[in-house]
Amino acid sequence: MDIPDWIRWIFFAFAAVQLLYVYRAASLARRAGPGHRTGPWLEAADHATGVVLSAGLALGELPVLMVAAPVLMVILSWQGIRSLLARRPAGTNPTATAGATPGGEA
Repeated sequence: MDIPDWIRWIFFAFAAVQLLYVYRAASLARRAGPGHRTGPWLEAADHATGVVLSAGLALGELPVLMVAAPVLMVILSWQGIRSLLARRPAGTNPTATAGATPGGEA
């Protein structure tokens, strides 16, 4: 790819800033309690993949982009699905009188 030098430096700077976000997200993920680690680790993976994409663009390496872009799409999809499931209201529990009787008794 033919990318001007000044744009390459912008991509390198963007990758450096994203490295700070990776460090921040990874430290938050390490401090998270059990059951609350997936979100911060997904965020860290999102930023880490962004670093790889930015560096790939800065270096003009097409194979890096071809590998990192689908990985980033999977991570972003997973984050979106988790976000949608978190917003969904909790289902109501069936009452004891509704449905089948315990033990199959009539």
